[in-house]
Amino acid sequence: MNHRRISATVVLASVAGLLALTGGTSIASPNAATTANGAQARATTRKPCRLPAGYKHFFELHSAKNFQGNTVVRVTPETCEVNTGNDEDVIYTPSGAARSYVFASGATVKVLKDTKTVKVTPKWLVNHELANTPHFSYRLNGRSQITAMEEIYHP
Repeated sequence: MNHRRISATVVLASVAGLLALTGGTSIASPNAATTANGAQARATTRKPCRLPAGYKHFFELHSAKNFQGNTVVRVTPETCEVNTGNDEDVIYTPSGAARSYVFASGATVKVLKDTKTVKVTPKWLVNHELANTPHFSYRLNGRSQITAMEEIYHP
């Protein structure tokens, strides 16, 4: 046997040994996953999160301040996707640069208290720490002022 055949045999044996150690899943498909009993696991399927009726946007709340008699919030616009098989698996992705919005007169704000939603005034946001990750859905009027804002609950 010449040296080339011996080297090729050694390389193939090494590759086979590595595949045996890793379970061999990389040969079948790069995206395939197997469970402990060898059954094929389903791929994660995601869909856009549902917004409350009348709401069109998501954002992460960074801060709230009073400025010249108005409540102003600093936010980052986001998109939201939820795992169709596990509604606790939610991914928020920034979709734009951080910006500030002023609340319109008479705006409504709903925040979470435990698992209930309670109404507060926009000024309430200035001095209170929110318990959850502060993700909200919101509505704007024609003057880019927030008319309604609701905290999103994801366990």
